[in-house]
Amino acid sequence: MKTVLIPPLLCSPLAYAPVLDAVWTRGQVTVADTRRDDTIAAMAQRILRENAGDIAVLGTSMGGYVALEVIRQAPGRVTALALVSTSARADTTEQIQVRARQSALVEEGQFNALIDAAFPGVVASGNELNDALLATWRAMTTPVGADAFLRQQQAVVQRADLRSILPSVVCPTAVIHGAQDRLIPLTAAEEMAAAMPTARFTVVDGAGHLLFHEQPDAARAAINAWLESAP
Repeated sequence: MKTVLIPPLLCSPLAYAPVLDAVWTRGQVTVADTRRDDTIAAMAQRILRENAGDIAVLGTSMGGYVALEVIRQAPGRVTALALVSTSARADTTEQIQVRARQSALVEEGQFNALIDAAFPGVVASGNELNDALLATWRAMTTPVGADAFLRQQQAVVQRADLRSILPSVVCPTAVIHGAQDRLIPLTAAEEMAAAMPTARFTVVDGAGHLLFHEQPDAARAAINAWLESAP
């Protein structure tokens, strides 16, 4: 089994540290490079070009947008799909405005300030004062850098709405979402799971958008269940 992990926006491969061993025990693991392209379609094309043959795809947040685009471009090559803390919808006007303000802050040279300002929104409210989680967040975001972040923001703002492809996704599929996610509402995950014929839906209590690090045991259990369903 070859699995491609697609990181969230502004995140290094450290985003997957709590579940990496679980995936690695099933075979080859690749972490996609989402720093170089400024469209979701180009990110997906890079994954397909750099990973020959059939692949299982796990995408989180922005990585989920890319994962859906991978299966849109090459449905016959995706043997299993996991969508974590993500949505099939395009950005709302409000989300686009928030991203514009974030990008402006970074363009002004305030990349580190953006990282710290974003932290409360990526965790459940009960984890906002968790210093260990904040340190992990800084460690996984700082290496991405300002230029890559701005390219990713551009890609996310311009992405297509992919709800129309969901009924055609018939490979083993997991939809995993934090019950307290304040960036992407739980209803977005419910919508995806309801539309995909083979989806297994898992809600992780006590977790926001950063669920792998907020609730690592529950995250590993959900990923293991997905892996066991994969061919």
